[in-house]
Amino acid sequence: MRKILISLSLLFGYNAYADLFTANVVDGCSVDNLGFTNPVSINAVFEPKNITCSAGYFLPANNENCEMCSDESTCTAGTYTFNETKSHGIVLNNTFLQNQAKSCDNNLLGIGNNVSIRAVFEPMNITCRPGYYLTANNTECSPCLIDNKCIGGTYTFNETITQGIEPCPNGTYAPGGTAYCYEHILHVGEDIVYLKSDKLTTPSLNIGMNDGIFYANMTTEPTLMNKDSEHYLKLEFNNTVYYVCDDTTCGG
Repeated sequence: MRKILISLSLLFGYNAYADLFTANVVDGCSVDNLGFTNPVSINAVFEPKNITCSAGYFLPANNENCEMCSDESTCTAGTYTFNETKSHGIVLNNTFLQNQAKSCDNNLLGIGNNVSIRAVFEPMNITCRPGYYLTANNTECSPCLIDNKCIGGTYTFNETITQGIEPCPNGTYAPGGTAYCYEHILHVGEDIVYLKSDKLTTPSLNIGMNDGIFYANMTTEPTLMNKDSEHYLKLEFNNTVYYVCDDTTCGG
């Protein structure tokens, strides 16, 4: 009968000799002259555990079960050896837009292993309505400055460049917060009405000058002369009362 008394090496201090056995041992232990059986150390033989994953699945690190590949990764079929720290059978595409679970070594995004991930940045677009522009390094539109025009539009965020504002040409004017430069100004007391060559309302206030005819808007609704005024300019035409105003309050 075979005996292996490994614990005796602790009791009696005998040396243990390690051999590698891959089959049953018969009469493999000897008895010394004192009648004791010599201890024998037996090394276990470990075989790697292989896991086969079909196409569309991969083997995560420290896992014995295949998991489904993400839409933004490539997973080919194969047989892989269990590994505590390394994933097998998955390749991340150059660009991915969703969370990746268990797809990198250590099941983390590159911690402790070399994994390169390239971020994809989309430009931030900001839309400003007419009379507003986009200052540099800002995501909110600001009112147009005096004697500038801001026609409005959609702009891409920029840290150093201001967008959507243009100085009025020489000899033209603009109140703050408008999209148009006006050729002339009509002074009414301490207030002003901006005049331009485009006629927008019928009837309108027509003022002839050496370089042409210029117009102010007219409406039957009580309307201030301009956005910064506190006064009305009223005119009667064909027995109807009209209010004179520029594009900052009407007709624009």
